Amino acid sequence: MPTPDLSALSSSFNEFGGKIFRKNINQLDLSDQGILVFKNVKTPIVLPKASVSGGPRPYRAQDDVTTPAAITDRTLTVRQSKWDYDVEPEQWRNTYLAKWKPGAQQFADYINQIVAEEYLANINDNTLYLGSYNAAGTTAATIATGWGTIIANEIAASNLVAKTTTAITDGASALAAVGVITAAAPVWMRKKGYRIFCSYTSFDWYAKGYKAANAYAFLPDATNRYRVDNQNCFLQPVSWMGTSGRLIATIDNNLCMGTDGDNVDVSASVRRDIIEVRQKMPVGLEIADLDALVVSSNA
Repeated sequence: MPTPDLSALSSSFNEFGGKIFRKNINQLDLSDQGILVFKNVKTPIVLPKASVSGGPRPYRAQDDVTTPAAITDRTLTVRQSKWDYDVEPEQWRNTYLAKWKPGAQQFADYINQIVAEEYLANINDNTLYLGSYNAAGTTAATIATGWGTIIANEIAASNLVAKTTTAITDGASALAAVGVITAAAPVWMRKKGYRIFCSYTSFDWYAKGYKAANAYAFLPDATNRYRVDNQNCFLQPVSWMGTSGRLIATIDNNLCMGTDGDNVDVSASVRRDIIEVRQKMPVGLEIADLDALVVSSNA
């Protein structure tokens, strides 16, 4: 019996797989959450912050020289990730591949689509927040160091001071915790406007507490945002925080994610009648300015 001809199917994985994966990446639009997304990171990106000392004073002829502006930076580094998997077409011969050659590309598209969706779901759920980069790691949680891990590390290093709050376990504690964060936000953030990232668990507790305290529901405003009363800020529940009890107040574009669209790729080769596939996606995460963060103490 001749070896099955898988050339059409394997070429579909190569030719169309990368396009499908990149299309899914483009649909991972974190900009709706105020996340700054870099999609073509070839080398580490420096995120500079300028600060100055001294200030203006009344005029006099004498020189009153102060130190020059200082520039500090944080660096967004993107590293490659992968997912290797095998496709054995024979198990679908009498179903999806009943019409073998006409269905080859469609079948490859289907497999690539579901794997791409799961790839991104794993990054969303396990990398973005609590990821911790480990080159020898074997899970999505080791692909990159997430924003939550960065925050915890900076608190431990005394570079960031968390505001003391009680754990969010009911409506009253949620209201109290959000109140601590909004009270601690500096005036410049209040003037500019900011959002408070939270888990859906914390958001649900806040909504229940709000309704109990005010006798009406916590509803979105005209911009479909959940604005905190008398504040230039709103709650932003996000799936990538899981069930975390931490609150993260920050301005837009302070949380950064990087990838490289040119290196988001799918490659395939045939071994006997098994198609061996590798999907790849570079991922990197960083926080541009710690001074633009107000976080709660409960993780």
